[in-house]
Amino acid sequence: MDNYCISRFNTVRTPTTEVQVGNVKIGGNNPIVVQSMTNTKTQDVEGSVKQCIQLAEAGCQIIRLTAQNLEAARALGDISKKFRASGFETPLVADIHFLPQTAMEAVEHVEKIRVNPGNFTDKRLDGKLEYTDAEYEAELDKVREKFTPLVLRCKELGRALRIGTNHGSLSDRIRLRYGDTSFGMVEAAFEFARICRDLNFHNFVFSFKASNTRIMTQTYRLASKMMKEEGFSYPLHLGVTEAGFGTEARIKSAMGIGGLLFDGLGDTIRVSLTEDPVEEVPVGLDIARLVDKIRAEKAVESKDEGIDFYTYSRRETISLADGKIGGNAVPAVASFGDSAEADFKFENGEAQINGDKKIAIKEYTSPEELEKDFEKYDTIAVKIAVANIAKFADVAKSKNVVFVVPQPVGNRNFVGEARMLVATLKELGLNNPVWLKFDSDMLINKDVDELSKLNEASIFIGSLMADGIGDIVSVEICDDAKKNAEYALAILQGARARRSRAEYIACPSCGRTLYNIQEAASKIQEATQHLKDVTIAVMGCIVNGPGEMADADFGYVGGAPGKINLYKGKKCLEVNIPQEESIQRLIELIKAEGRWIDPPSKS
Repeated sequence: MDNYCISRFNTVRTPTTEVQVGNVKIGGNNPIVVQSMTNTKTQDVEGSVKQCIQLAEAGCQIIRLTAQNLEAARALGDISKKFRASGFETPLVADIHFLPQTAMEAVEHVEKIRVNPGNFTDKRLDGKLEYTDAEYEAELDKVREKFTPLVLRCKELGRALRIGTNHGSLSDRIRLRYGDTSFGMVEAAFEFARICRDLNFHNFVFSFKASNTRIMTQTYRLASKMMKEEGFSYPLHLGVTEAGFGTEARIKSAMGIGGLLFDGLGDTIRVSLTEDPVEEVPVGLDIARLVDKIRAEKAVESKDEGIDFYTYSRRETISLADGKIGGNAVPAVASFGDSAEADFKFENGEAQINGDKKIAIKEYTSPEELEKDFEKYDTIAVKIAVANIAKFADVAKSKNVVFVVPQPVGNRNFVGEARMLVATLKELGLNNPVWLKFDSDMLINKDVDELSKLNEASIFIGSLMADGIGDIVSVEICDDAKKNAEYALAILQGARARRSRAEYIACPSCGRTLYNIQEAASKIQEATQHLKDVTIAVMGCIVNGPGEMADADFGYVGGAPGKINLYKGKKCLEVNIPQEESIQRLIELIKAEGRWIDPPSKS
């Protein structure tokens, strides 16, 4: 089977080359490394050192700072000296966009350099629509000429590199040839990797980030597959870029990062939050500990799932419960207790569909018992061990049966159990809907706080949604039915499976940010969270901003210090708006485009 990982049914780590970053090792048999990034101005040496210390004390194992110009790159020297003088050996990374000469300065001071192939060497093309093969090769020669000195200097000094593409910042050259696609992201990074390999330099890692968790997941999978085809395996740095803030950002990060880690991919991670960077670290550590707990030495039995791992296609199912479950319906949400947010509210194991029609959720030991219950119910959700499903196949073909993902057995993780269920249904010729029910039985870590439980629920549901699996979902991690239903809706939104509220794409802020993004993001959410079908991007600067917000309806982007540019889609409509006026102008833009509704009355 064409596969990107060792097992999709349990967590077996994909072997990678070991990379040395200062005193930290990434890949090989080393534990997952948790990273973060400062949001201070890099030229503010004292402020940057203070934040590096805070991050290191919080458990951050690698710390990144932006180096947007030569002045910032030179400041890294003082930051490193003062940080080391304070007794910390945590490796530092310089984040480079544009300006190869800035990278050449930064490499003298820090243990690792991150370069973005989308803007490290390539320039905008002034209307060019295509490349001949000869022109393309000529441009690659220019890339080699500009990138080679940095690689050689990294080799001399024992530095590491991260070759990191972002979905929103592919070069015009790559996009013209490959489109704004997962393949384009991977090929852009591999062009730089081939230069490293030609120079016998192997101390590098890859990243392939996107704010869309579905695209992010597909791209890392494709990268792993393509690495195998090219005969190498370098570590992967995982992250959902521009994830945003609050619970929704943690959900998106958990499903994107955790889902890949469950498949055995990933060696270092960064959770990107539009919050104090210290808040990122415990989320990352929690995800890493969770995955370490379920690692296996060898793959368990697998089956053909009939899934394209690299493009999204929802599993085709029959439509049940008067069209509310399966078929073309968005994934439904169930709650156990009264919740206005849920589509189905279960009390004593049953819920209303329409009129006298009811749906029940039960466990059965025999198909005869199940068939008899259809005298009382229109639709029944059954929780049956995968090994016993064949006995219920005839009933499932003739009656309205939904299959609930059972508790994992053997060495399968909970995602693997759901995949085995779906593969077994395919083998039996069954296209019944599937219920992703996350409750205390599914928890890997039992005695943890609510946010840690939410991480697990996000990985379970989000991973399967990326595969097109799941027709009804429920989350049971607290005693509040309303809150559980809100969690389920937020997970579906993070997985791009269902829209129920405004969505925010927001960068985590760094030294390039041109305004107080955390304050702005909070105020924008407060003013717009009642909107149901609008995506708003809140971006610190134009480096990745216009690209990462490609699928946003509206963009709020730092254009100059304290000044905001407003976008509709990819088109910039207003520039250099004073920040104090900018949120009201954003609201006016949303209204002018006919996308505004007034918030509900608080009376």
